[in-house]
Amino acid sequence: MKVKVSPSQVAGSVAIPSSKSLAHRAIICASLAQGTSTVSNITYSKDIDATIACMEALGAKIKKQETSCIITGTNVKNRTEPVSMDCNESGSTLRFLIPLCALSNQKATLIGHGRLMQRPMDVYAKIFKEQQLSFKQTDHMEVCGPLQPGVYKIRGDISSQFITGLLLALPLLAQDSQIEIIPPYESKSYVDLTLQMLKTFGIIIHQTDATHYQIPGHQSYLAKDVRVEGDWSQAAFYTVLGAIQGPLTLNNMKADSLQGDKVVIDAIHNKTWQQDHLIIDRAPLVGQTIDLANCPDLGPILCILAAYSQGTTHLIHAQRLRMKESDRIAAMEEELRKWNVDVSSTYDTITIVGKETYRKDGVEIHGHNDHRIVMAMTIFGLCAQSPCIIDDAQAITKSYPNFFQDIQAIGGKVEIL
Repeated sequence: MKVKVSPSQVAGSVAIPSSKSLAHRAIICASLAQGTSTVSNITYSKDIDATIACMEALGAKIKKQETSCIITGTNVKNRTEPVSMDCNESGSTLRFLIPLCALSNQKATLIGHGRLMQRPMDVYAKIFKEQQLSFKQTDHMEVCGPLQPGVYKIRGDISSQFITGLLLALPLLAQDSQIEIIPPYESKSYVDLTLQMLKTFGIIIHQTDATHYQIPGHQSYLAKDVRVEGDWSQAAFYTVLGAIQGPLTLNNMKADSLQGDKVVIDAIHNKTWQQDHLIIDRAPLVGQTIDLANCPDLGPILCILAAYSQGTTHLIHAQRLRMKESDRIAAMEEELRKWNVDVSSTYDTITIVGKETYRKDGVEIHGHNDHRIVMAMTIFGLCAQSPCIIDDAQAITKSYPNFFQDIQAIGGKVEIL
């Protein structure tokens, strides 16, 4: 799918979709619980649909409604048959579920699409080898348990998804376990979201210090009705758009959210809270240094903020952007240069020298089959002084299917070709 994005002056308010990170966790926890739970305020997307389908494959009963799921849980340890599940392109789904699949001694086959099976799985490969369990990664994955309790040492400078996967599974083992994080501990905010959701569903995790988790065994998830809060990862696109153009009102947000991507507002200078409404207005934008260690998903949209800021912006600790749906550092560099943006990078950093306006005829942007690249370059195009074409625009369905409609509702000129 291609879209034409034209210069636009946006205004008004937008209801931010619910948090994809928290929806994944809530659906999984409810699917592991004894009894029936309702998870409400869900924004469906390909990633969320993948998690739902996988939990159904593991035995949960899930009834999808317009913005909620009614979920009756299952005991994944008692699985007696091999199972196959499709994670689509969702890294969260894949990495969260591998330890849960390994609670049974029956084989689980996990397939994926796009670059999903190219993502590093060394953490799990090492654990399975140490426990003499089957772990195969080719164009799909095959795992077989049963996973054993023990002390798990995990590097803190790789994806927090491995830590979350273990935190979801280890409480169901018969004996206690420990997770020790080897510093530096990055993306801890995502683990905090996991701990928050586990507590909601009755699971006890003791954090003995900043890098150690004590996990009592023989626990059970308890059914619980939960409402998913707004998604700071998606709010970031409007936050930057409001900062460049303003004013915009973002609804369905929590000022005290534990989501790491909430740090986007630290880079914005003109914002006001009115209960669960965040008002972003235009203010002078200047170059700054932003650390992406705990918020890698913000990388693409912060490149847009940098491009429209006066002076030099340095995005540091960015290397995890290279192993997403695309190499997001290379992708953003390639696409921004089409607009004559002064951008350069190393393996772990992005440097952009910004200015107020951009104008260039005939720009055609490649979306790299990456939802965050498409959405970020859409924001760039709305703020530019000449139109552009973006291909691979269907990639937004991975996380935010109604993105273009929501942009149109605030006056953004986006035409589906």
